[in-house]
Amino acid sequence: MEEIQSPVPTEAEELNLLDLLVILAENARLLIIGPLLVGLCALALGFVLPQTFQSVAVLQAEQAIASLMTTAAVLDPVAAGLGMDKEHGVEGARLALRGSISVAVGRNDKLLTLTVTAPTPEQAQATANALLQQTYLQSRPKGSAAKRLEVQLAEAQGRFKNAESAAAGMLKRLEVSPVSASGGSELSRGYADLLTAAADAQGQVSKLETQLEGLSEALLLQAPTLPEKAIKPKKALMAIGATLGTGLLLLLFVFVRQALRTAATDAEAAGKLARIRRALGLTPQASL
Repeated sequence: MEEIQSPVPTEAEELNLLDLLVILAENARLLIIGPLLVGLCALALGFVLPQTFQSVAVLQAEQAIASLMTTAAVLDPVAAGLGMDKEHGVEGARLALRGSISVAVGRNDKLLTLTVTAPTPEQAQATANALLQQTYLQSRPKGSAAKRLEVQLAEAQGRFKNAESAAAGMLKRLEVSPVSASGGSELSRGYADLLTAAADAQGQVSKLETQLEGLSEALLLQAPTLPEKAIKPKKALMAIGATLGTGLLLLLFVFVRQALRTAATDAEAAGKLARIRRALGLTPQASL
């Protein structure tokens, strides 16, 4: 059987590896100090850039309320109250305010999360509070819808009072009539039916009153927070990214520069390099 021999590094490969180590050693100062300086500059820039703060509020609401918060009926009065329309105009203020808010409704818990970003903590919290107050106002029925609900509420209240009065009268009859007497069981069933009808009417009254009232602070689970730390800019991430990116670019620059220097000393490589330059139009053509 023939023995499998491991490949032995050739002299050319050893020289290539040594050449790479020499290139890195000769440019070590550039490859180390350059990225560090750029990283420090990026860190300093992070302290100069304007900061962004985020205020969060949570309430019980449906997707319809989330859609309502991004409409002009809610955004325009809030933008006017904050004075944004004076600087950007009505349309521009609405777009700017819409871009600074985020509304999401959980699939399982059905909780609405309102997130507002602003240059200062106080402005973020104030904008979130203004959005909530305007949403409360706009969620209340208006015009014919409000009148229809008021009529339905009056009818439900009438049914509740009638059922309650009938149940009270039936209870008095049960108190004076022996249970074992004929018709006693029918009175009991009738009393139970009246209690059920009264409970249904009361539930409908509560539901209609909630619809007429619209969204309120009673459904607010978390008031808009006052942020303590900025979410942007991320100074550490900027510094690390700038350092690594600069290091890679400088490493590529060092290898390309060394390759060009090596090609200039090799006649064959120099000829190929000249052809590349002529093809790219980097070498001026000789005048005829």
